[in-house]
Amino acid sequence: MKYILLLFICLQVSAEETSQVKTSPAPPGSEILLFDIQADISGGINLSSAINISGFKGYDSQPRFSKDGQHIYYTHFEKDQMDIYQYDISSGTNKPYLTTAESEYSPTPIPGKEGLSVVQVDAKGDQYLVILNNQLPKEKQAQRYSDLKQVGYFNWTADGILWSFILNDKNGGDMYQQDASKKAVKVAENIARSFITDKAAKQLYFADKNTQPWTIKSINVKQAEAAMVMSLPIGVEDFTFDSKGRFWAGRGNTLFVSTDQKRWYIAHEFTDPDYHQITRVTTNPNADKIAIVFAEKDNLE
Repeated sequence: MKYILLLFICLQVSAEETSQVKTSPAPPGSEILLFDIQADISGGINLSSAINISGFKGYDSQPRFSKDGQHIYYTHFEKDQMDIYQYDISSGTNKPYLTTAESEYSPTPIPGKEGLSVVQVDAKGDQYLVILNNQLPKEKQAQRYSDLKQVGYFNWTADGILWSFILNDKNGGDMYQQDASKKAVKVAENIARSFITDKAAKQLYFADKNTQPWTIKSINVKQAEAAMVMSLPIGVEDFTFDSKGRFWAGRGNTLFVSTDQKRWYIAHEFTDPDYHQITRVTTNPNADKIAIVFAEKDNLE
């Protein structure tokens, strides 16, 4: 079974992601660590001891919390392909959400609907948005959303609008919007892979690569153009936005936070050699837990 780690085509991926085919070596290993976010009396941020939620040797990444905050969905590599797994926070157990014959990435809950939306790679290597629902009869558990292909990353706003990163022919990606008609309209060019919404899922935040440094911008279906929010730390394209209005981002061994949407502060520096090369961050709906993806210790890339 062929599979493609997303965005190698555009040559702008992080060190955790490289092109793969069935006969290639496994992708670089990564681990997902879960921390409690705690505030001290002076307003500073502290992280609890880490819990390794994936615990598998090899690639585990792209975490996203469930809408109720009780599970973390993530992309897991095993047996030459990617599948979506889920971690139960209460019991500390892992299991596949749904195993298919294809590779899936970027598990994302859908506002107001059941199931998960994912990027699925078909037998030809094309990438589509697919809806998974393990509660439906087997023949309906994986349904392609539309014919828009080469989807890299995506997210939804509560009005049912789908926003997607589509690979372009300039070694990058552009953002397209689809409403209920599923007609795709380009709304931005040369963007990064982060697609984050606010608490109400009414505003979408993404990273614009047309500026130096790259910048976070916001957009919704009613805006004529995206609005500037703040610059990202240099070299960072992955970030998240929590329900308390804080932006989070990681670089190297450093976790950054912005509480005022104007400047970045160091939230935590990881000195444990097991925790290095942060690639992704995501927070739960209550903004009191954060999942961070680190390169595995023996991954020297």
